[in-house]
Amino acid sequence: MKRLAILSDIHLDVNQFDDQYEQILIQTLQEQRITDIHLAGDISNDFERLSKPFLARLSQDFTVSYNLGNHDMLSMDESAITANDFQIRTIGQKKLLSFAGWYDYSFCPDISIEQNLRTKNTFWFDRKITRDVDDITVTNRILTKLDAVLTRMIPTDKANLIVAMHFVPHPSFVMTHPKFIKFNAFLGSDKFHALFVKHGIKDVVFGHNHRSYDRVIDSVHYQAKPLGYKREWLLVSDYFKAYPAYQSLNSYNLHKRYNLVKKTKEFDAYLLTHFSEELKKSLVIFDVQI
Repeated sequence: MKRLAILSDIHLDVNQFDDQYEQILIQTLQEQRITDIHLAGDISNDFERLSKPFLARLSQDFTVSYNLGNHDMLSMDESAITANDFQIRTIGQKKLLSFAGWYDYSFCPDISIEQNLRTKNTFWFDRKITRDVDDITVTNRILTKLDAVLTRMIPTDKANLIVAMHFVPHPSFVMTHPKFIKFNAFLGSDKFHALFVKHGIKDVVFGHNHRSYDRVIDSVHYQAKPLGYKREWLLVSDYFKAYPAYQSLNSYNLHKRYNLVKKTKEFDAYLLTHFSEELKKSLVIFDVQI
């Protein structure tokens, strides 16, 4: 029996993921009897200097693979991005197909392309990434490649296929808060879902939105359990519950309270003590027959 874990949005640099956190990750994976680990994007903002050495260290204990997220693409040219896409691994009786994905603004159909571009170039991280063509063309090119890859696969391989991607493949998983709806344009495309249905794909794992989902749509089982940024961890809410004195802070906003305590030794010690619990909630695990 092999045990595959898929983990996304670890954000090594933003989360100040030092040796202590890394050792807890390794120990947690070992305790969970993981043999294979796949990182489904947003490993860090510096793929060469941070992500690659991290992946190499993980590979000393596990069979490791990855696909890119948008943060990983920073400073990459188009050829490097493409070279990391559409990898297929055999894990026991399963196949793992991984690719990043992209977005075509289809999750914001009522907003013009021009307005979406203004929003992206003003606020969104991807303004720092250079693609060789516009977003809609990039997405269509990836969809064409995905369709071709799935078409070439024999039926038994597709029946035993797990897909790992970074971007969001269905509108059910977009942001609903009015403040953030405009950013849905950059989350993904529902055209990915259409291809998964067309080819009878049953298991898809994704990330990017920093929200957890476990839902079956049109016979496709979607799972997302991204680790996300420290301030978003369930541990932060747990910390304020464990230390009621912080409830009296003059703020009901969790992120503002986080900013007040994030540099305290007490808070950092709490996160390290309980980090394994957060990790376990962020692993999508598949038991695979050999």
